[in-house]
Amino acid sequence: MRRVAAALAASCVALWNAGARAEPDAVHAGAQAAPPLRAVEPRLDQELDGRRNIRGCAVDEACGRAQDILREFEIEKLPPPGRDPWLDERVVVPASRLEANHPRIAKKPSELRPDAPWLDTLELPDLPVKWTQRLADYLVFYRDDPRGRSIMAGWLVAQGRYRELIVSHLRKAKLPEDLLYVAMIESSYDPQTLSRAGALGLWQWMPEAAKIYGLRRDRWVDERKDPYRSTIAQMDYFRDLYQRFGDWHIALASFNVGYGAMLRSIARYNTNDYYQLCEYENAVPWETCWYTPKVIATAIVGRNRAAFGFDKLKVAAPEAWEDVAVPTSMSLALIARAAGVGEADIKRLNPHLRRNRTPPGEPGYRVRVPAGKRAESARRLAELQSDWDGYDAYVVAHGERLEDVATSYGLSTFALKKLNNIAHESEIEGGTVLVVPRISADQRAKNRAKAKAKLHSSGVDQKEGDALIVPVLDKDAVIAGKHRVFYRVVAGDTLPTVSKAFGLPTAELAKWNGLEPAANLHPRMVLVAWVPDDFDPERRKVALLDDSQLVVVTRGSPEHLDLAEARVGRVRTEYVATAKEKLADVAKKFGMGSHDLARINRISYNTVLAKGDKIIVYQVTDPTRSDRAEEQWKKTPKSRRGKLTGTRAERAASVDGPDADDAKDPDDDGRNVTATRKEQARAAPKQTATKSDDKPAAKPATPKPKPDAKSDTKPNAKPDAKPDAKSDAKGDTKPVAKVDAKPRGDAPSAGSTGPVTKPTQLD
Repeated sequence: MRRVAAALAASCVALWNAGARAEPDAVHAGAQAAPPLRAVEPRLDQELDGRRNIRGCAVDEACGRAQDILREFEIEKLPPPGRDPWLDERVVVPASRLEANHPRIAKKPSELRPDAPWLDTLELPDLPVKWTQRLADYLVFYRDDPRGRSIMAGWLVAQGRYRELIVSHLRKAKLPEDLLYVAMIESSYDPQTLSRAGALGLWQWMPEAAKIYGLRRDRWVDERKDPYRSTIAQMDYFRDLYQRFGDWHIALASFNVGYGAMLRSIARYNTNDYYQLCEYENAVPWETCWYTPKVIATAIVGRNRAAFGFDKLKVAAPEAWEDVAVPTSMSLALIARAAGVGEADIKRLNPHLRRNRTPPGEPGYRVRVPAGKRAESARRLAELQSDWDGYDAYVVAHGERLEDVATSYGLSTFALKKLNNIAHESEIEGGTVLVVPRISADQRAKNRAKAKAKLHSSGVDQKEGDALIVPVLDKDAVIAGKHRVFYRVVAGDTLPTVSKAFGLPTAELAKWNGLEPAANLHPRMVLVAWVPDDFDPERRKVALLDDSQLVVVTRGSPEHLDLAEARVGRVRTEYVATAKEKLADVAKKFGMGSHDLARINRISYNTVLAKGDKIIVYQVTDPTRSDRAEEQWKKTPKSRRGKLTGTRAERAASVDGPDADDAKDPDDDGRNVTATRKEQARAAPKQTATKSDDKPAAKPATPKPKPDAKSDTKPNAKPDAKPDAKSDAKGDTKPVAKVDAKPRGDAPSAGSTGPVTKPTQLD
């Protein structure tokens, strides 16, 4: 039996091995000799015109961005490691990325591309050439691939606009003329090109490098887009890179990746051979390894246009212009009228002007007009003086709103935005120069007074004439040798920019205001800053708030909360549950929502109060003060509100007074919940920040309750007792907090903002 079992097992193994040998060789990941065979694709009879309508360009054209199409080709030829197992069979993958895959440098390009012997006949550029596989592949791509031909044709046509400009400066700087083709790769000769990294212009300048090489960059002008000035700066940049590296291959690569990154790679691998660095892990980016061959390839094409079939291209006409000095800031549309050309022509010649007008405050600024138009432009500008004379430049102070500037110069915010081509107020920051109408000093002073009043009356729940409430960490804080000032945040402000405006450390400003340094500032916030006694806001261009127009309170204090609610016509009162009841039921008694009441008391909206539990409720005292108070008033049961008759003080005194309907209120617990009559008479008058010599109004007479009327005091309290502090302490209603409504700067003002309602305890 054992022999039979062994024989069967041997037969199974033999059959298994035979089946395994019959299968094709396994396909492993990594470099392959050839990809698996695929079925032949069927040929479809398509309507090419219809496809053109869908694509937006002809089927045999490359209608995408040149950079994207180039990247597609580069990925096809040599994907980054790990992206695609079907690598070019000419590339040998090293055992480790730390091990250099020594690049093949050929003497002739035909050694790399035997299928393209014509490569050996090409004229070489004045840049040094090393024949690598990438360089040879690029040349074949530009000659034989429809995508490459389409890209190169577009580039060579566009090159005509700036070829003479760039080559003349290269010759003057004694640099290789074929560096002209760096701009071809960088921007396709379009000064408006903006990269995802923030590089801009013909030479793709980054902001930091542009600053080093003297290119202006502000709200009105960005010279990175100026073909003329950016080219002058680029000559110095090329010279500096070559001085640093001494080799154009690695200098061009450092222009792409950054000279600092290139220096680190050289130090890490102890070699200055660009082609060797491209073979090491974490040496230079994959894109940078294609960059230098790409530049050299385009230069070779430019030197051999006939060999690549581009000799009959009609290139763009070179840009030619003359400079005209303008006496003041004026729109490009007006300059175009003076020159007798279209506005688009002036914009094309001045791509560095960001706001469709010359910068304000710079008389004599030179703007470009088409060649031959300078004399006509100068003559016509004089004739059009009434159209441009009448504007001035204004420097915005830190903390100054666009609305304030508009009011100061007697125009609407919309008109000011349109005049200065402003999309959003956040674009404006301290130091920004704006174009404004020219007005007299007296009229401007009157307008500025209006702007100041509007600024101080633009707080939360604030009406004209009210003092601006400013909550701070500690209203009584003092720092030796410094005094306190207040700054209103405007759109676009950040903690670092405000700190810089004051000349203070950002951490200190955040600490004084209890701010999260990483979080954003928001308009209408007011920051406190402690500055030296010799601080000059005019010199530092900082707009400060007037202390006499402020009420400074400690953030979250009873004083702060009471005053804030008085501004909306409500009083904070303490409610004591006399029995078990839901939070929603309590909210209904005062016209509030359960979620609002939960938020006020920092509890859940479905909380059930036990007898004796205390919560804070907001009770309406003046529904005319705000929409919020009016809405709550309407939702309050009639049995819990008085009639709105007489003066506001009388209306406040009648709120929640004794009413015959109280017994009909199903939510009522049988007791009248009111504030004391003394507090009712003082409820929520209009706050003011101006000092007054008027004597305080006499206390309203307090009628004695009828013997048969319900009393809102405990049995042991005297209904007709004088409501002083002692009797208040014994009664059923106690103030939650006393409101200090005096305007405060560094110290309490002698003036008063008027009486303020004391919040009371309710049961």
